[in-house]
Parts: sequence; C-alpha cells; structure tokens
Amino acid sequence: MTARPILIIEDEHALGTALSILVRRMGHLPTLVASGAAGLAVLAGDGFAAVVLDIGLPDMSGLKVLEKLRQVGDGVPVLVITAHATLDHAIHAQKSGATAYLTKPLDLRRFEQTLSAMLASGLPLVVSAGEVMETRAATLIGAAPCLRETFIGIARACAGDVPALITGPSGSGKTLSAAVIHAHGPRASQALVFLACSRLENATVLDERSDGTLVLEEVTDLAPALQTRLAAWLANAPGGRPRLLATSAHDPREAVTEGRLREDLYYALSTLTIPLPPLRERSGDIPALSAFFVGVRGNAPAPQLTAPVLAALQAYPWPGNVRELRHVLDYAATLSGAGPMFLSHLPTHVAAAVGPVGGGTAPGELEAVVGRWLDGELALPEAERPGYEAMLERVEAVMLRYLLEKHENKPTHLAAALRMHRATLRQKLRRAGLQRAEE
Repeated sequence: MTARPILIIEDEHALGTALSILVRRMGHLPTLVASGAAGLAVLAGDGFAAVVLDIGLPDMSGLKVLEKLRQVGDGVPVLVITAHATLDHAIHAQKSGATAYLTKPLDLRRFEQTLSAMLASGLPLVVSAGEVMETRAATLIGAAPCLRETFIGIARACAGDVPALITGPSGSGKTLSAAVIHAHGPRASQALVFLACSRLENATVLDERSDGTLVLEEVTDLAPALQTRLAAWLANAPGGRPRLLATSAHDPREAVTEGRLREDLYYALSTLTIPLPPLRERSGDIPALSAFFVGVRGNAPAPQLTAPVLAALQAYPWPGNVRELRHVLDYAATLSGAGPMFLSHLPTHVAAAVGPVGGGTAPGELEAVVGRWLDGELALPEAERPGYEAMLERVEAVMLRYLLEKHENKPTHLAAALRMHRATLRQKLRRAGLQRAEE
C-alpha cells in the first residue's frame, strides 16, 4: 500500500495526536495543524489525499474551512468531525461537499474504516448521532445512540428529493420528521401537505399538485386500488411532481408479507428508509424533551420539573411514545400551575412507575454516561490510555467524593450507609486522594 499524505485540522492536542498515530499506523503520512487558517495555508501548497476537519476550531468554523476549500475547486475528500452534532451541521457539511461526518468521542475503529473507504473511492455523507436537531419549522430533540440511523436518514433525505419511508411506533415523531425533512429540503419554500391514507378515497391529489411535498400518513392503510395507482405514479410520472414521503407505524416488510402493502410500492418508497425508535429506548432524552414541552405552553410560566417527577418519567415505559409524554406533561403542568411539578401532579399510572422508594437510574442512562466517558479514554494514544484498574479507581473516586459530600464529609456516617467497614472505607478514601474529615 502506498503511503498517502493526510491533513488533520484539530485543535485538541490529545485527539490530534491520537489521530496522527492512527493514520501513521494505517501506513499514511499525517500532517497536524491546530487552526482553520493554518489548514487552508497548508492545503494551498502540497496535495493531500484526504482531510480530517474538526468543526470547532479556535479561529473559524471548520464548515467555513470546507466552504473555502470547495470554492477554489479542491475536490479532496473531507471527513468532518464535531463534538456537537446537529442536523444543521450535517446539512451544511453535505451541501459544502463533505465526504463523511462523525461525532466525538470518536470510535477509532469506525474512523479508520471511514478514512480507508474515503481513500479508496470516496463516500456519500455518513452522519453520526447528534444531540439536538433544530429546523425552521420543527424541532427534534435527542442524543440517544439509538437515534443514529434516524439522524443519518433525515440528513440524507434533506439533501435530496427522492421518496422516503419513515417508520416507527405511533407517537414516536414520524410526522415531525417529515416536517423537518421538508423544512431543510430543496422544496422548503413550497407547500407541505399531509394526507391520512385511511381516509384517502382517490389518487387525484397526485395529479393535482406539481410541487411541494406530499406526506402519506400510514401508507399500509392505503386501499389496494390506490396502492396500485401510487406504484404506477412513482414508476412512470415525469418531472414536475411533488416529492413523496410516507410513514408507517407497522413494519412495512411484514405488511408486504401479509399482503397489506404492495411489494413494488414498498421498494419504490424505501429508496430511503428512516427508522424512529420508541421512547422507552431513549429514556435519557426525556429530561430534555420534558423541559422543551413545558417551555412551549403558550405564555404560561414553565413549571419546575422536580427530581422525583423526572425519575418517574424516565421509569415509565411510554407505550404512546413522545406524543403521550407531551400529553402527560400538559396535564401535569395544568395542575401544578406556575409552581414546581410534583409526583402528585402526574397521572397515577405514570407516578407509580418510579416505585415506592423513588429515584433510581433510568434504563440505559448509566450505560450511556459511562460509555461516553470510556470512549474518550479509549481515544487517547496507547501510551496515555489508562488500564482497567486505573479507570475503575477513577469511577470509584467520583462515587466516593459525591457520597462523602452527601454525608457531610463524615466517613463514619458514610460507612454505615454503605454497610462497609470503616477501615475499608478509609483505605478507599486515601487511595482516591480524598481527605478524611474528622467528626
């Protein structure tokens, strides 16, 4: 394999060094710079086979660097990385000609695979999971890993004009996703029309509109004759027609098997498929979703969400998904008025989800927090990367510091609460570098 020059524009020294080491291990020649201006200056000289570009640079946005690079006609493949993935960033990066897009903390194996593929042939944009996606017409809030495929699909749909199929359980945000795609797509200035397939009696609407976006809600409910007409329209209609998005709360492949969805229609719509997970799989997003919902209730003051309420909201399984969460919060906010929101303000079945003791960690929340921290540790160069015991000691030190403060810096009280021998606790405190307060 021929060694190829790779430019890395990254101002975080530890990450930049780690990426340089990885690129060198891949058999290539890394050049590391720490600012956008330095990157543009280097790019103006020697030719590079690929560029790794951070968005958060000290002197200018990495997206501005990408724009300047494309303005001068340089077609070098660019892998954009960011610590704050948003839909706006993803769309901007794709429109500016990014080849790939990943979020921090980086999965180094995925980084290596992506860079190798870029060097081989160039890739279409790949978007990793982000935190908050905002649009002119709608907002999608989320940071859960299970939203990764959703974010990938939405970003790709925004950049093109092909039909797309949005799947997910009822109340998970399919209609909202369609609005996001339209608001950021090439037809944003045109009309957005939603049609409930269960009430659609004819297909004349397909011929009546020549622009905008049509959203067919619950396409598996479309009458067989209309499915035939729609499949033919998708296969044969010339240009000058509306863009088509479809939603389905049912697995469309199962619907095809059961004869409720034409196979050719499924294939025509699933050119781009966007899956939405149920809310129970992204309980870590509930605090942000809840804060948003209680903050958009007209002119009414937003009530404070107390810790027991958030614990109950994260423990409840949400069969009605995000839609049910919003209705529950509207109900609770009405009862609480302008004051704090307590468990007594929630519907009984939701308040009961937290159990008689209360509190507790929502499913997956602890794993997500620890996972993000571990990803950061594993991204360090091998020489700086801590071993398992060292990482375990750091976690224990955080726990002990928090618990000691909760017990007024009194190790005896803490030992009793933890059902731990005092000598054992003192040893752990010394190892963690925590001063032992006298009682």
